[in-house]
Amino acid sequence: MNPLERVEAAATASFVRLCGGRTTEVGGARCFAHPTIPATELNRAIPLSREVDLDAIAAWFDGVSHVVAVVPEQRSLEDALVARRYEPVRSWMKFERGVEATAVHETDLTVREATDPEPFALVTCEGYGLPDAARPVFAALVGAPDWHCFVAWAGDEPAGAGALHLDGEAAWLGVGATRPQFRRRGAQAAVLAARIDAARAAGATMLATETGERVPDQPSTSYRNILRAGFREAYVRANWRSPT
Repeated sequence: MNPLERVEAAATASFVRLCGGRTTEVGGARCFAHPTIPATELNRAIPLSREVDLDAIAAWFDGVSHVVAVVPEQRSLEDALVARRYEPVRSWMKFERGVEATAVHETDLTVREATDPEPFALVTCEGYGLPDAARPVFAALVGAPDWHCFVAWAGDEPAGAGALHLDGEAAWLGVGATRPQFRRRGAQAAVLAARIDAARAAGATMLATETGERVPDQPSTSYRNILRAGFREAYVRANWRSPT
């Protein structure tokens, strides 16, 4: 199994369980669904084996809108997805790196590991433009097994945040967000560096993350931050949305 997909699937499965969603392995894929949040990240299928049963996956989602991820070596799935009326949506770029320290970028923000879930949840919801009702979803990560959550502070104000999930010698970086009024102050560069350091201290040797593929005339701040943190482009992963 592709190690970059495996570590992301492990992190997402943990995330979904913690925030009240459901997840299981079915049809050769790890599937995730959340009852109240329609975000792609929480309603999708990540194939884990060469043989993928799209009918079994669709049956598991039972009418819930979802995305099926397709890595380059499984592009033969796309004809079957077209036949089932799935449509392509924005692809994601997968990144990888080792755990060597990243370059230090100047910022007036201070990064600390979160012990209080409220600032972390506040930043993620405001950063993603989600309602306050979604805060418990992200608060559940703080202090959970195998999770390390970080907040960048501007004095007493939480400005940026990001999470790290450990899976043996691999680690996944995600849930990176910055409150709108604190953007362009280096929050994500600082939080990325803190997570890389934490992964190395925990014994990880490989890091993975992802963001939307570069598209003309669309912002790519997250993409640039990831590259600046020393990640390498691994491959583009296609995403196909269900017809329901």
